[in-house]
Amino acid sequence: MKSILILGLLMGMRHAMEADHLAAVASLATRGRGVRGTVLRGAVWGLGHTLSLALAGGACLLLGMAIPERVARMLELAVGVMLLVLGAEVLWRLHRRRIHVHVHRHGDGTVHLHAHGH
Repeated sequence: MKSILILGLLMGMRHAMEADHLAAVASLATRGRGVRGTVLRGAVWGLGHTLSLALAGGACLLLGMAIPERVARMLELAVGVMLLVLGAEVLWRLHRRRIHVHVHRHGDGTVHLHAHGH
């Protein structure tokens, strides 16, 4: 039992580092200006994610069933739509704050992209 829980934790951590999760968390983390709000928003997102997985997984285990393929595809589609909405919201915030990117050169010859707003 302990091995299964550790395996589940490791798989969950791997899953949390996938591109869709990183994009969602990054868009949420850049909404506020303070660390406290960012941490609170991340904690609420993580708790909601964990509870929904625990409820769905627990129901499947208790009922001895799996999520039907059609439902799984619909849930994946909903995640895709949510990521598009989050991405659009980030672009809107960049536009609203008039943030743009340009090449920045240092005296030592180092060149990188620099973003700022006016």
